[in-house]
Amino acid sequence: MHTRSGLLPAIRFHQEEPFLANKLLISEEELMLNRLENEGFVSLDFLFDRNFKAQFKEKDPDFYAIVEKLSLEDFVEAVLSLREQKDAFEGFRQEHEQALKSIRRRQSIYWKEVLSALSFTLNYPAKYMSAEDMLRLKKVLMPLISIVIAFVPQSSSRELLALHDAGRLEVVNVGTDSRVEPASDRGANYFYTDESGIEVKTHYKTFVDCVGQRPLNFEEFPFKSLVDNGNVSPAYLRFRSVEQAKEQMLAGNDHMFVAPDGAIFLQVPGVKIDDSFRLVDHSGNASQRLFMMAVPYMGGYNPDYSGLDFCAATSAIIASKIAEGG
Repeated sequence: MHTRSGLLPAIRFHQEEPFLANKLLISEEELMLNRLENEGFVSLDFLFDRNFKAQFKEKDPDFYAIVEKLSLEDFVEAVLSLREQKDAFEGFRQEHEQALKSIRRRQSIYWKEVLSALSFTLNYPAKYMSAEDMLRLKKVLMPLISIVIAFVPQSSSRELLALHDAGRLEVVNVGTDSRVEPASDRGANYFYTDESGIEVKTHYKTFVDCVGQRPLNFEEFPFKSLVDNGNVSPAYLRFRSVEQAKEQMLAGNDHMFVAPDGAIFLQVPGVKIDDSFRLVDHSGNASQRLFMMAVPYMGGYNPDYSGLDFCAATSAIIASKIAEGG
């Protein structure tokens, strides 16, 4: 089993508030105030402080004392380093016991519960982040969130542990640049760089890709007449700092363009949509009739779009807008 950084997902535990995310949604007034204070952008650090760290002041003061002074990067590094210090299956076994204890005692592992809620509440304001913060979100925070909110059922975790104990399952540490390609005859070839920096190609007769739905780019949008007529446009986020934008260019990021006024933008996956999930055309106008409900094409503005809670919230927003007449 190939996993990024050799990490295994978290295991389902008891949650005290299944709808905690709905209680943490930020009002439009609060978002607007933060944007006014940040040159029109919503600050990722503000969202992390408000919807994650601040939730422990009363609920878990000891944990709050630990994370209060930590930046987003420091917190993620601290959590991941604890996981990386252990053998993957040793840590998985310990987490399995911890999750079982949580369920028996009906006690939440609260920081994981709040981190899961943070993932949901980041979606709505993400389109108002700067390009820098979106890059931070995807590079720093989302890898941790994707591990924690996986919530593997206890039955599945027992099967994984049993397969490992029987010598039939191991974890291979791969980086972010790994890829899988169909083989010419049968099966698949998997390419990755190992921990020694050596490029490896492994052939498998059977390969199961479990990374989930990847976001799709504007160029892959299937309705070409909408593209040709300008009814749909690519999703972009502006860089707050020209210097950081130039650093990205020098690093080889080719998903960028410079506007006539000198502003630099980052193209993100999918198409441009407004807060009601309406398609936005090349002139910046939201359609009165066209809504985007296909999650692969909204991944640039909604970086964590998984789960029934997101589907329910999206459907409610769209239904309300249609009832208003567009």
